[in-house]
Amino acid sequence: MYYLIYKRINFKLLIRLKIIYMKYFLVLIFSVVSISFAQGQTLAEKIAIMACTYLDSINNYNVLLDSIESSIVSATTILILEGAPEETKVIGSVEGIRETLKAANEILPVHCDNVRRLIIKEKRRKFYKRSSSYAANKHYDKGNSLMEKGDYQDAIKEFKLAVKLDNNFVYAIDHIAVCYRRLGEYKTAIKYYNKSLDIFPEGDIAIMNIAATYSFIKDDNNSIKNYRLLKYLYPDNPEGYYGLAKMLSVNGDDEEALDNLFTAHKLYLESNSEYLKDSKLLMKYLISKLKSLNKMDLVEKKAKEHNVVINEE
Repeated sequence: MYYLIYKRINFKLLIRLKIIYMKYFLVLIFSVVSISFAQGQTLAEKIAIMACTYLDSINNYNVLLDSIESSIVSATTILILEGAPEETKVIGSVEGIRETLKAANEILPVHCDNVRRLIIKEKRRKFYKRSSSYAANKHYDKGNSLMEKGDYQDAIKEFKLAVKLDNNFVYAIDHIAVCYRRLGEYKTAIKYYNKSLDIFPEGDIAIMNIAATYSFIKDDNNSIKNYRLLKYLYPDNPEGYYGLAKMLSVNGDDEEALDNLFTAHKLYLESNSEYLKDSKLLMKYLISKLKSLNKMDLVEKKAKEHNVVINEE
């Protein structure tokens, strides 16, 4: 009898507090990418994983938002009723439920590819656009014209004026970084890519370019870190795989380099990309390198795994 009453009390707490989690939902995916689950699944992780089964088929951001609450509550309720005593003890108080729901929502995008995809899609729509300020756009357009002519210093001045009028003008900030990168001022370029990522941490343009820029200053660890992030956030974008393959090949991790290169190559093929020639060149180089090291068995193994035909011509 005590056990049944205990569960009824928790259920009432859950209904009272189910709205708590909504303010935690739109967390920055970037901040939870490195979460480790080495110590086994927590109740929050179980809730997130179960909630994903209700959310995987949704293809609209607004529908997703409308569905999050019921999915989390349904998953939590089921796990309370079926869970071990130590799990039900965790949510035996308002604070326990609060922390569990908060944790579940923070890791929801990590466990749910579809949720992560829709959040990023919405954030790209929000941040990858022209400014709402007419004057900021005017400076931005002038900066673009100057940049196309190779007048990077004056272009930077215009882009900075645009950002002064609109602090969240991601396009303008990214273009400041591009100009500094073309001027060979790589550390300053990285500074501005980081400013862009402070506003939109999942911005693929800034992540891709900061990864490349780190490689220019021989900071391989940060380059690899950002290419991994790009691959994780944008699994359909071949640039993350290709960039990672380049950096891993330089650092002697031939097996993972091949995995990423073959994936990039297939994605370039599927999209009929002009960059297919780049993956072919890198493939030729890597195969030649591994052949000289008597590692063609590794190449053949990976090619078979990825269903890629090797042409050594």
